[in-house]
Amino acid sequence: MVIVEIDSGICGFTTMVHAEDKSGYKASFRLKSECPNWKKVDAVLGGKELNMMTELFKDKKTGVLNSQVLDVSLKTIPHVSCPVISGILKALEVSVGLALPKDAAIRFKK
Repeated sequence: MVIVEIDSGICGFTTMVHAEDKSGYKASFRLKSECPNWKKVDAVLGGKELNMMTELFKDKKTGVLNSQVLDVSLKTIPHVSCPVISGILKALEVSVGLALPKDAAIRFKK
């Protein structure tokens, strides 16, 4: 189980991502969030087994990305710059061993 805490910024909402390896590059996630929009995403995708090769990489033949996480998030979340989107994908990636766990940050210098 991989657990990631995401502080979304000025909105003040915190989201916890719980990503779980289901073997064979498949994983699922659950969200615990104060944000009503991320609660909606969890209602649609939470606990659903997802293929990480499809979620994280474009189709080699068509060049199309078929990510359910991105599709549902972009239809549900009012702004695409919300860092929870990338946080979910990173947690899932780490859960199946396609990346190592390492904190990431966005820092405003001015």
